[in-house]
Amino acid sequence: MSRHVSRRRAVGMLVAAIALAAAGAFLGPKVYRLGRTFHEVNVVADRLPDLPAVRAGALQRRREFPVVWAHRVDSLERAVAAAPQFEGMEIDVVYDAVADYFDVGHPPVPSQGLSLEHLLAAVPTLSAHYFWLDFKNLTEANEHAACARLVAIDRKYDIAGRTIVESTSPGALGCFTDHGFYTSYYLFPESPLAAMTAAQVAEYYAEVKANLLASRVNALSAPYRSLPFIEKYFPETDILLWYLDAGEGVRYHAWVTYLRLRPRVKVILVSHATPGYR
Repeated sequence: MSRHVSRRRAVGMLVAAIALAAAGAFLGPKVYRLGRTFHEVNVVADRLPDLPAVRAGALQRRREFPVVWAHRVDSLERAVAAAPQFEGMEIDVVYDAVADYFDVGHPPVPSQGLSLEHLLAAVPTLSAHYFWLDFKNLTEANEHAACARLVAIDRKYDIAGRTIVESTSPGALGCFTDHGFYTSYYLFPESPLAAMTAAQVAEYYAEVKANLLASRVNALSAPYRSLPFIEKYFPETDILLWYLDAGEGVRYHAWVTYLRLRPRVKVILVSHATPGYR
């Protein structure tokens, strides 16, 4: 079966799911907006240039994760609120080399002085939860010091088997992979796929391919609208996504259902309103 036919079948499945879950004339505008968004993503997929699929690079690691996780759990209050509803939480961290600790926060939001260890200690039933560390300042210069600190945290909290470490610098993730953490190369940190020309896509493809082949990561992570890029060019790589559109209505449930059906998608971050969001 061609990818084009497969994609058309996926569109049909999505439309059917909407029809079943959202019957009623009052949903017309919502369904229209959802269909339009899906069409826009599909158009981007159809415009991708024909380039060879990369079937090697990421290290395959069997790891079972819950699928839907809470995005941006960067405060004690939000961690406590999210824990009963989500098994998985994404936490933004910055490694402070001078103080040798992981500062929890999402620059440019000012630091609150909260350490990763302090946040983990506040999570109810810590052993039942999973963590995605969005490492904001990982480089090859601080890789080993940061890795040593996270390994020390793992010895205390036993989190390596339940933790994703993500960075835009895949070459600096090797130490984390070697110590049992599940690692991911963060794609499209600056320019969205839809804004790229065919030439820019080809150039970015070459960059990602080279970085992936030169590193030891387990997955690729990206906004959900970038899924066509990963599925087309890196079809055998695990995928981590985020779907951060507000609300939990028809659009949310239809998209999350569709993304869950994609065979390589392992985790989906979603927005969720709680006290303590920062």
